[in-house]
Order: sequence, then C-alpha cells, then structure tokens
Amino acid sequence: MILTRKIEVYVYQANSETRREHIRKLYEWRHLVLNGANEVLSYLYSIDRLKYYKFLTEKTKLEIGIIGARGEAVKENSAPYVLLSQRMGNKVPSDILSCLQKSVTKKYQDIRQSLFKGSSSLFTYKNNIPVPFSAESIRNLHCEDDGTYIFTLFGICLALNFGRDRSNNQKFFQDCIDGICKIRDSSLMFDDRNDKIFLLLSYEPHAESILLDRESCINASLSIENPVIASYQGVNKIIGTKEEFLYRRLQIQAAIRRAQINARYTAGGRGRKKKLAALERYHNKEKDYIETRIHTYTSMLINYAIENNCGTINLINQLEKEKFAKKNKFVLRNWSYYGFRKKLEYKAALYDIKINTITIYRTLT
Repeated sequence: MILTRKIEVYVYQANSETRREHIRKLYEWRHLVLNGANEVLSYLYSIDRLKYYKFLTEKTKLEIGIIGARGEAVKENSAPYVLLSQRMGNKVPSDILSCLQKSVTKKYQDIRQSLFKGSSSLFTYKNNIPVPFSAESIRNLHCEDDGTYIFTLFGICLALNFGRDRSNNQKFFQDCIDGICKIRDSSLMFDDRNDKIFLLLSYEPHAESILLDRESCINASLSIENPVIASYQGVNKIIGTKEEFLYRRLQIQAAIRRAQINARYTAGGRGRKKKLAALERYHNKEKDYIETRIHTYTSMLINYAIENNCGTINLINQLEKEKFAKKNKFVLRNWSYYGFRKKLEYKAALYDIKINTITIYRTLT
C-alpha cells in the first residue's frame, strides 16, 4: 500500500541570489511540466481517435508516427517520452520527464473508455499540477545539527518545514532515514495562493506488528444523526456528534453565502482581490474541516477495534447508504460516506484489519 504525506519545503540556501535562482528554476519546471502534460494528453487522444476514423486508409494509419532523435520512427508507447524530450530538451531533468509521461499516460488510460463513450470530456491540466520525480532523485536525506531535515533534489537543497507537526512528520522522516519506511515516486506541488511549495511524499508504510483476532468484529453504522455508532458485544460507542459534524458544516456553508451576498456591497476601486477578501478567507474551509473530522473519526474507530482485539470491522448497510446519498442532494452534499470508507480502508490496512460491508436491512439514512 502506498500513502502520501504533504509537507511544506523551502530552498535551503544561505546566499539570497542563489536561493532566488533555485526558486525560479523550480517554477520554470512547473511551467514546462504543465505544457508538456497537456501536449502529451492531446497527442494520446489524437492518435487514439485517428485509429477509428473510417475515412483514413489503413496505409495512412500506418504512416502516422513520431520520429525520434536519431531520425527513426519510435514505438507508440515510447512516443510520449520522445515528444517531451524534443520539446523540453535539457530544460527539465529526464527523471521528471519519465515520471510525467507515466502519470499522464496512466490518467489517460483511466478515462479512455468514458471518452470514447462520450460520457466525459478531455480534461486540461492546470497550474496546480505536481512536478513528479522518482524516489532515486531524493538524495542526501539527513538531519542537520540544528534539527533541520534537508535533502537534495536535482542539485537543489530543500529543507522541510514541519510546523506544529500534529501528524508526527518528523518521526516519519527519521524512519525514512533509518530505512523503516520506503520512499516511492513523489512530487512537488506549488501553492500560488500562499506562495508555498509542498512535497507530496509517497511511501510504503511499515506494517504494525499487532496480532488481532479476525473472528472478533466491530459493527459500525454511519448516519447523519451520529457520525459513527460502533458496537461490540452489545455495547455501543458513539464517535462524533451531529453538532460538530453536520451543523458545523452548515454553518460554514451559510457563512460563505453571506460573504458572497455582502461582496456586492464592498467598496470597489482597489481590484477584485480586495473586493473578495472576505470571501477568500473561507477558501477550502469546509473541505479542510471535513477532511480533519473524517480522519479523526476513522482513527477513533480503528483504535476502538485495537482496544477490543478485533481484526474485522463490519460497515452495516454502507452500500445502501451510498446509493441513497446519490439520490438525495442534501445527504450527498453534507455527508461523506465514500470518503469515510476510503480513509477507513487505508488506516485498517496499516494494522491488517479487514473491512466488510454487510447489508442487514434496507435503510434511508
């Protein structure tokens, strides 16, 4: 199982001129990766469609190809990388190009069937596209004497900013240095809004050696009234409350609507950013709050199973509730059934806990 952690990084360089040069290079890579990803995506789609055009002869289809650096035709699978190499040359490290070609091709293959059916359209990469690279590109990861964790990426020294470190990232990076956790292909993400750079570090976690009884199970039911009701041997445990989950979410939605309405009365003349300053404070507030709540609830449920030595968690009527949520706009908007299940599954995999979905009776909530 591959997990990802998001951690802020900054260029670790005492010389201000060199630091600015390195930052400029990172943003230039992001710009080139954006253009390259969209070009590869367009190429894959156009070649795919040309194969099905009936007005083209078979001879013409065979002649369609791409010429490599040596003037020879290359295979279709290698064409995206050749295209990126010809466009970017020495401007971007080859490792980034290779990882970019793999990620774009994989994403295109995931939506290929829906594109041909006409149920979805071809997407476009935006400025938030991550700059991918392989695990081998992360070099010299170590801790300085002052406690700063740094590593080198394509000759640029980057340092990690853990902040308040509520996710215990410092211990995680020490485990990576000690070889306990194995780093996988990762990426850099650029936050233009806050002028920050984040490391999206993918890794293979170390499985906890806790022996649990697979025959013992926790029954968990999700609802709007109570986020999670866990039951073991007839004893119920309520995880979360309606007030902290649903009502708090509705409060954030109402505050956003008020800010949108009041924005029209804000004095203009200083640009759009100044006029919408009050509204921008709520950017991603609801999303971040719900992500935090769901992570908290799933962690509490996993801990409850471990405390009772249970190796199985049964989600009662989960599939029925997800189907009902798709038909009810209020439930779909305000309760994350699918997100809860996904976060619970990956947390359970860390302790080898099995997740089952059981239908006992049909329910509407």
